[in-house]
Amino acid sequence: MSTTNWRAALLAVCTALLCACAGTNAQKNRVGAEPVHELPMQQTGAPSAAPAPQSTSPATKAAADVPARGPSKPSDWPLLLTSEGTTFSVHQPVVDNLTDGILTGRAVVVAQPPPPAQPVHGSVTIKALAEVDSASGIASLVDTEVLGVSFPDNVDQTQAWHEFLRFAVPPKITSLPAAAVESGRSIAQARQSAAATEITAPRIIVSERPALLIYIDGNPRYVPVKGTTFMCVLNTRVLLLKDSAETYYLHLYDGWVSAPSLNGPWTIASNRPEMSELEQAARASGRVNLLRGRPDSAGNRPMLGAAPLPDILVALQPTALIVLDGPPRYAPVSGTSLVYAVNTSARLFGDAASGYAYVQVDRSWFRAPYLSGPWSHVPQASLPSDFSAIPGAVPSAGDSNIVAADRRTATLRVSLAGDPVLKPIRGTQLNYVANASVPVIQIDINNWYAVQNGVWFYATEATGPWTVTDRVPPEIYSIPPGVPIYHAIHSRVMASSSDVTYYGYPGAGSHVGGGGAIGVEDEGSDYQYTPPSGMYWGWVF
Repeated sequence: MSTTNWRAALLAVCTALLCACAGTNAQKNRVGAEPVHELPMQQTGAPSAAPAPQSTSPATKAAADVPARGPSKPSDWPLLLTSEGTTFSVHQPVVDNLTDGILTGRAVVVAQPPPPAQPVHGSVTIKALAEVDSASGIASLVDTEVLGVSFPDNVDQTQAWHEFLRFAVPPKITSLPAAAVESGRSIAQARQSAAATEITAPRIIVSERPALLIYIDGNPRYVPVKGTTFMCVLNTRVLLLKDSAETYYLHLYDGWVSAPSLNGPWTIASNRPEMSELEQAARASGRVNLLRGRPDSAGNRPMLGAAPLPDILVALQPTALIVLDGPPRYAPVSGTSLVYAVNTSARLFGDAASGYAYVQVDRSWFRAPYLSGPWSHVPQASLPSDFSAIPGAVPSAGDSNIVAADRRTATLRVSLAGDPVLKPIRGTQLNYVANASVPVIQIDINNWYAVQNGVWFYATEATGPWTVTDRVPPEIYSIPPGVPIYHAIHSRVMASSSDVTYYGYPGAGSHVGGGGAIGVEDEGSDYQYTPPSGMYWGWVF
């Protein structure tokens, strides 16, 4: 691997790229539009679209049929719109930001195609000029426009839905309750305050070979497994055992690998009957990552022996693993001094202007002069201006999934290792339960909140009983990065009725454990991250 600073190489290659791309047309102004180029960045160490113009399309005609005045009271929502047999329920937008009179927000949209099709949950992102009248309690909106529409990628006909909603929604949303605007502004301010917190960079490993990250939360803690000769590592999400001969066994893919130490070398191991029983118990607990691997296009998961083992890296401290398919290969981001790595799903960039490499980990940015480090945190406001040209580089209000929770049937699965252990959340008056299997937050002695799979729950005691809630205190969103439950703030109440509450949370491309789940991402991805120390990880009690 190269040991030279990649700054000079980056400048030379990017200069050549700019010359070569000078004649490309403006349509290529997006990541991934340009051809791939090689860039010898040093590698060491272990492994929104604008609204469509008005026309005589069916969407335009449908928009013209709706009343000009939008609802101003919560009871007036959701809006009901219909196009080509599909009914759209547009819920009251939640406000993401209000700066200098410019409001941005998101609204849940439930699309109900003709039966027997099931409803589809999506969202629209809006922008408008807003004037809040405290006396009347109404915020008037003018020049409302739809910045983006989001539905699951695997749903047919969404392009027609996008077009319809871009035209039909703006004339309907002309006002919002002032209280809703103020609530959104409070949450936005709390998030901005939290994001400004300086955080310590995790250990960041960039590997050019297939690799797998195994995280143990500090030094291994062993507990005997009843009825077997094994000890189990308690403070990890994976199924990791040790026998009386000090040999380690790790469940991987469809079997087991073993090693004389946590540092390896790891080889395929035979499966003992008691190991199969342990695997079944771990699977039944629902709290273990069995490292089954990412399925291929046919749905088949990897099998031991069918291909070489990935490098197995055991970490005892917060760590991010970036896996590249061979040496780094880069393509330019048009109109900027940036290049991005095309042979990884991680968000890895180089900047010719500064000579730094940048990587996004858990929605925070870090930079280094070499891929081997040293890495340091970069606050959002300190990123080079060219990053604004990267889709999703700055957390986007529209970059979210929608999850619907049935208020009558949704349940919270939370396990505690003994009595609740409270730890303070720095910069706030809040505490979290460190030995809980999901984020549990204490507001005060009588008010507790927890999040699982994007759904928020409330209880008057840390042990429950828990019920679905549509009211999350704004102070929760001031939890700063670096706190083990920081990712919980990414789930937000979007809309609610007597039967269903809708929540929005970042999509998979944002590299965040979805909906409050704590742990590494899918072991088959090209990016894995472990949270800071302090949360309870074990499955054996």
